[in-house]
Amino acid sequence: MNRSFKFHLNNKVIFSILYLYFLITSFLIIPAGDDFFWWGKPGHYLLTHHFYGLDSSFGGSSNGRYLGNLLEILIMHSSIFAAIFYAGIITTFVWCLWYLTGRTRVSLIMALAFFITLQSGYIQSIFMWFAGFVNYLPPITLLLLYCIMFKKYIKTNYSLPAAFFFLMSFIGGLFVEHMTLYQIFVGLLSIYFIKIWNKRKNNNLSKNIVYAYTLGAVSSAIFMFVNPAYYFSRNEYRKVSFSLDKYFESYVNTTHFWIITFNYFIITLICLSLIVIALKEVKSKRIQYFIIISAVFFIIYYLSVNLYLKLNCKINYINYQFFQVNHKLALIDGLFGILFYLFLIASTLLVLKNYDTYFYLFSTVALFIPFLFILSPIFIREYFSSFVFLYILGIIYVNKAIAIIDMTTLTHKIFKIIMSGIVLSYALVMFMMIANYQSNMNRVKDPDFLYTAKTLEHKVPYPAFVSQNDELMMQSPVYWHNRLNYKLNDYFYNGNYK
Repeated sequence: MNRSFKFHLNNKVIFSILYLYFLITSFLIIPAGDDFFWWGKPGHYLLTHHFYGLDSSFGGSSNGRYLGNLLEILIMHSSIFAAIFYAGIITTFVWCLWYLTGRTRVSLIMALAFFITLQSGYIQSIFMWFAGFVNYLPPITLLLLYCIMFKKYIKTNYSLPAAFFFLMSFIGGLFVEHMTLYQIFVGLLSIYFIKIWNKRKNNNLSKNIVYAYTLGAVSSAIFMFVNPAYYFSRNEYRKVSFSLDKYFESYVNTTHFWIITFNYFIITLICLSLIVIALKEVKSKRIQYFIIISAVFFIIYYLSVNLYLKLNCKINYINYQFFQVNHKLALIDGLFGILFYLFLIASTLLVLKNYDTYFYLFSTVALFIPFLFILSPIFIREYFSSFVFLYILGIIYVNKAIAIIDMTTLTHKIFKIIMSGIVLSYALVMFMMIANYQSNMNRVKDPDFLYTAKTLEHKVPYPAFVSQNDELMMQSPVYWHNRLNYKLNDYFYNGNYK
């Protein structure tokens, strides 16, 4: 067995184990909030009424996210389906991170580390909450899959049937609105790029697949936005502002913390990589000093400010917003956030000169810009797709830095050590989730909770791995009655669901 085949086989084993891990994880997730809404009578009503309802209590759940809503209902009614789907999407997502960034050992380590290095808000609102998971992870995963297939097509002229690409973008557009619209941009960009590529390389690549992808994206957008909820809703859930003051306020108070400050892990890796790249490859002393001094500053600043925020400020995990932060600190931190992005843009243009990285950089910015204009709903999960592209950019930077350092004799040992650390981290997460699951099953059997609907008295041991920090009001006695096989005399179907 040659070395390359052996490494490829090991990757298959790793991703198989990853799938099994998340398959088990799915059964340990504690539902909360909207999960019960979609499981219960309101979800059934929306399912049978084109996901549109006039009752203001439906809030943002009345929408055109047809596939996301349907999958949430299926997940809440079938733990087997939930496990298969949940594990499949996450494993595919991690595989895409690895594949898009060069399929190196560094790429594999970074892709596997994604789940264990995320800030708490992303873990709670996407990976540990079915209602968030079904709408935010599948569309970004499908977009990354398209990026992989498009790159493969450009390099080898290999192509699947055009109908496959139409279906991919049509499905990807039925989850969350900003990704639905971004798919159209990606499709138009693909058409333009194929045209330029054919002209420059004197090739004759067919535009069929990119036309099909774009048509699917447009079709899904039309299908989504014909839903009356976007035009005739009577609730105040969706608010959009056209005031510069509101944009500024949103950025200072909320946005920059989630898209920049709390992503200190990937920021630190990017800055360390830039220091190595500048020392080894940048010839201009001015540019070299600019990159190194700036990178060192941002490493020190973001590690320090995160330590300060953790020790001195409180975060409201229900709305994923600060409620105790000095305004001057937020203002200064917001300014440094802008400076960091300007530094990132300049550095990428200087040291990573290829279209792939330009697209990832652009996507990082383009996917959070819309949420400066939206006043509500604004939670951390809206910024997830932007963060994914920042993380991809980070992997590319780390790959480049490692490649120019002579670590031949140490690479295998370092790889083993880091992989061992990742395995231990995953094991620790599993331990905490099992402890949470057992604690939750014990507390929901409380007769006061089940029969008189009193609020639960205590949280699980590790609330950071439960949606909304395990807010006690977010648990439903009706759901647990059914799950524990208690008889309720048709309580649920007689309209008494809360």
